[in-house]
Amino acid sequence: MRVRVVYIKQLGNEEPWYSDFATALDGRFDHVVLDHDAPFEPQFAGARIVVDQGGHATHPMIDAGAAGGVELWQCVTTGLDHTSVDYMLAKGLKVANTPGQFSAIALAEHVLLLMLSLAKNLHESERLLRQGILYHPLGEELAGTTLGLVGLGASGKELARRAAALDMRVIAVDPYPPTAAELATLGVSLLGGPERLDDLLREADYVSLHLPLTAETRNLIDGHKLALMKPTAVLVNVARGGIVDEKALVEALKSGRLRGAGVDVFTTEPPDAGDPLLNLPNVVTTPHTAGTTYGTSRRRAEACVENCERIAAGLPPQHEVTSAA
Repeated sequence: MRVRVVYIKQLGNEEPWYSDFATALDGRFDHVVLDHDAPFEPQFAGARIVVDQGGHATHPMIDAGAAGGVELWQCVTTGLDHTSVDYMLAKGLKVANTPGQFSAIALAEHVLLLMLSLAKNLHESERLLRQGILYHPLGEELAGTTLGLVGLGASGKELARRAAALDMRVIAVDPYPPTAAELATLGVSLLGGPERLDDLLREADYVSLHLPLTAETRNLIDGHKLALMKPTAVLVNVARGGIVDEKALVEALKSGRLRGAGVDVFTTEPPDAGDPLLNLPNVVTTPHTAGTTYGTSRRRAEACVENCERIAAGLPPQHEVTSAA
């Protein structure tokens, strides 16, 4: 009997994610797209796998899936802070995600975009050009500056390689340090555990966050941590909004205690139109797009299909999640 898959679209963000999944699946398994407005139970009946784009499934969806015989709940996302992982596990479901390596290149390139936009004074340049003013403002160079990576997982490593190629000095903190040989290939000159975070904040010209949102990391970068940073420093966040105390960040940016920030993620998404981070001249913002490229979509789709094949063959899934963070 053919394996049946239920695909849950993230409404308002359906493509290219669904089309890439369907292309990667290539008819090897039967699949249906969940109708959010129809009863769930008949749609999940007989399905062995759920592919949940974004990981936003509701408890009624999870209940229906468990009752219908679902074995694997495959979340098409890296972060699971908004996903009912404990509830899924309590229902006896296996849970898997598409972790950092599938979006690492996209995230690393996006951090470079935000850092360069701030170094080259993009907002001010556009404003002056519209006034007919040339040759101002002067920009800065990334070469010779220090990049501090808070987290040296997949995206942190990809950024380290690119920053080193731009002649930046790279330092990092991570609870699970790579080997000395790997550090050398990454161009990272100094690495410490989380206990060295304060030292990194004091030393870095650019600080980029590459860690999940958990109870331990929520508001990790608070007013005290921001006060440790140089007034000429820049904070970049493409991880999760809740890692940064946004009120403290706004105060630091307004007072001049911090030169600038590049922000792709917010505590509340979408942010209110009046959010100060959207309106400060020393902030560059993007709409949670750092990891969402066509390449990320294709790689995640292929990972999901690989897990469909593994379940069909009676094998455990890759990238299985065994507990909520």
